[in-house]
Amino acid sequence: MNRNSDYTIVYVFGPEQCEEKYFNDEILSREAGEWVKIGETSIHGYIDSITDEIIRKEAIKRIKQESRTGIPVTSVLYDVFIFPYKSHTDDVIRMILCNDIYDIENSKQINKELEEDKIPAGKEFVYGVRRRNIKFAVQSYDHDLIANSYNAEDADLQIKILAKICYCNNVILNKEDNSSQEKNTELLKRKPRMDLDLVFVGEDDFVVVLTDGCGNEIYDENQNVISAKYIGGNLFECRGEKGHSSFLAKKYLNMYGGKNMTTVNGNEYWTYNGQKLTSLRKN
Repeated sequence: MNRNSDYTIVYVFGPEQCEEKYFNDEILSREAGEWVKIGETSIHGYIDSITDEIIRKEAIKRIKQESRTGIPVTSVLYDVFIFPYKSHTDDVIRMILCNDIYDIENSKQINKELEEDKIPAGKEFVYGVRRRNIKFAVQSYDHDLIANSYNAEDADLQIKILAKICYCNNVILNKEDNSSQEKNTELLKRKPRMDLDLVFVGEDDFVVVLTDGCGNEIYDENQNVISAKYIGGNLFECRGEKGHSSFLAKKYLNMYGGKNMTTVNGNEYWTYNGQKLTSLRKN
């Protein structure tokens, strides 16, 4: 990675009539015909000279191309984010948003349930989402990029560039206006992805218990509670198997909890001393 390189812009847009609701952080309802579309485009340049305005213009340019394929209502750009260039970054953001963290409807999920004679919707559409969900998914991806860069040969340079990118992704873009007033930017306060190495620093034997999300413990066929031991790096070991909280929660909730879940936020189901892991993060 070098400073004068290619970057991916991920943009979020939706119906004009939903704009106020989106920025008020209200849930966009599929039943009411509300949605966001998450797509991507690319840009080449010097990272320190890529401004909010440039990112926004590139996103709008790409969206106007999409409009030729039939966006059903007048739409506006909601948010834009920038990352090191990699194709299908928008797919990754949607996966984090709809699968890894939140259980949110998207067209890809809905298309799987269609009958053969039905025409699927574009996979970029997401329903039942609110702005904070999207921002959290983006920050989670930022976190992963920085973590992965530490093992690179040019780690110092990569981290400096990623720090600049993370800063860009924390800026709310103001709507364009005709006034002569200087445009201001406002930093978003976003909750970081849970880092259990920090939460449980000093703990020697950190064991979590699986619940149904309402405080009721999950037992196996022998009436033994399902528990897992934290082994570091946000990984757990449960019955000889290592994995993240979401993977293990989904497996054992489906196996013993009477569930049929395809996506799980594991930190809502694993508890420590009676507290959900999500509650521990908030504290």
